[in-house]
Amino acid sequence: MTEDEKFEKLNTEMFQKFMNKNPHYATFFGLHDPYDWQMPNGSSKNVLENFELEKEWIDRAKKTVKFDKLSSDHKIDWKVLEHFYELDSFSINEHRTWETNPDAFDEMGGVFFVMLTRDYAPIGKRVEAIVARLEKLPKYIEEFRTRFEKSKPVKLWTEVAIESCQQIPGLFQFIVSATKGTVSDELHNRLTKAVMNLQQPVKQHLEWLQALLPITRTEWTLGKEKFDKLLRIRGLDMTAEEIHRLGVKYLQELKEKRAKLAKQIAPGKGISEVRELIEAKTPNTFEEALKATKEAMENSREFIIKNDLATVYPDDALHVEETPGFMAPLIPFAALIGGGKFDKRQEGIYVVTRPKEVANLGKHLNHASIPNTAVHEGFPGHFLQSAMSNRGSFVRLLAFGTEVIEGWAHYCEEMMTEHGFIKSLESQFMKVNDGIWRAVRIIVDIKLSSGEMSIEEAVDMLMKEAGMSKEGAVAEVRRYTLTPGYPLSYLLGKHLILKLRDDIKKRMGTNFSQKFFHDTITANGELPIYLLKEVFNMKLAELGIK
Repeated sequence: MTEDEKFEKLNTEMFQKFMNKNPHYATFFGLHDPYDWQMPNGSSKNVLENFELEKEWIDRAKKTVKFDKLSSDHKIDWKVLEHFYELDSFSINEHRTWETNPDAFDEMGGVFFVMLTRDYAPIGKRVEAIVARLEKLPKYIEEFRTRFEKSKPVKLWTEVAIESCQQIPGLFQFIVSATKGTVSDELHNRLTKAVMNLQQPVKQHLEWLQALLPITRTEWTLGKEKFDKLLRIRGLDMTAEEIHRLGVKYLQELKEKRAKLAKQIAPGKGISEVRELIEAKTPNTFEEALKATKEAMENSREFIIKNDLATVYPDDALHVEETPGFMAPLIPFAALIGGGKFDKRQEGIYVVTRPKEVANLGKHLNHASIPNTAVHEGFPGHFLQSAMSNRGSFVRLLAFGTEVIEGWAHYCEEMMTEHGFIKSLESQFMKVNDGIWRAVRIIVDIKLSSGEMSIEEAVDMLMKEAGMSKEGAVAEVRRYTLTPGYPLSYLLGKHLILKLRDDIKKRMGTNFSQKFFHDTITANGELPIYLLKEVFNMKLAELGIK
């Protein structure tokens, strides 16, 4: 057996072990039988045992496989495993949200939504599995609460968890109403009964969360030392201070560019007035906005194919849906739930959040912004990237290189403007305004995570610099507190991808093609930037290019 075969065998074995312990992850990956009928253990025991599995994976690889004898592709996979382990070690031992964030529905709510909306099996079979999981959910919730017997959760995250708990019955009722008439009466009655039987456990969990509030702690920041360590683990090759300076530089440049566009759009009017004019041009209803978003997705897909900018498979499908209420507190605008790695067909769900107030519809669903957001989330952004990455090694999906994932989507907005898909001055104004938002994200992320900025100051900065509504800004900042280092990934990732494109162009000369560059990124879209560079070096070496 070759070293590559040994490595593949080990990876398959350990991945199988991981899925057996985490059947909800298996559902996301597109592995359904028998996992869709099972629930993970909700306690901290499962979290720590998962970490031990990761350690076993690395240790066995080092003992049984000779790294130097592996193919170039497998060497990248090996490095992904080491990266995955180091990131998870930081998350479990230093960030520790598993014992400070009491949101029991953060992962499981999304699983139920995916099971309902991904068309991977007949609806009857999917509903049977949903019912099986709903019946096991009370036990999972009880196990989850044991995580906090010896630890104090964060007050802010407890407040978010209370909102999530209040919204989760809406998801269950949505499943009941959405499946009526699509499955047998007997199965639908079982579903209805399972949902009714959850009312008391969910009520008890809500009461438990509310009782936690008086004993929660207010401190949640990582601190400068830990934040710098996280950046080093991610291999960004930049300190927090350097990234902060980059954010400040981009903020100034983008504000100047926005001012020039404003003068072209409406001479004599200020930034706020121009933005209000653009935001006033919006669909009349949220339903019309959903329709316009779907059309923008379809148009961008056709544009990519026509201009040969990237590979798009004809069977890949992206659906546009309203964000379920339980997810809305953490998705202020829109997000993508991509297809599963092992699903027969790559299918995604693009969720758009209904504003609490109709007056805020134009803040992110105006006619000028819809094409930009569709490009970011759909084609050639997140959905295309996930659909192509899912066709590669399952090991690489463990890397979760956020600067490439989010940076790619942000880069796509720029690239599609360069090629003429986004033409109007209004859309360019909103794209630049979104860029300002991403620059502010860099500044806010670093300052918040380091403990140098308050939540109120972060909200004020988003409202002042990006013109965000208070509702949207509060939701954004609450999410940032849970994911240090993630918000800065958008603009920083775009910056790093543009630098990488310049480097590859220079090295390839007249042999460079946009499609080669884009296809290499989408096929490896979960890799962190330092490993993505290694993939390009490998590909160029195969072409005889240094």
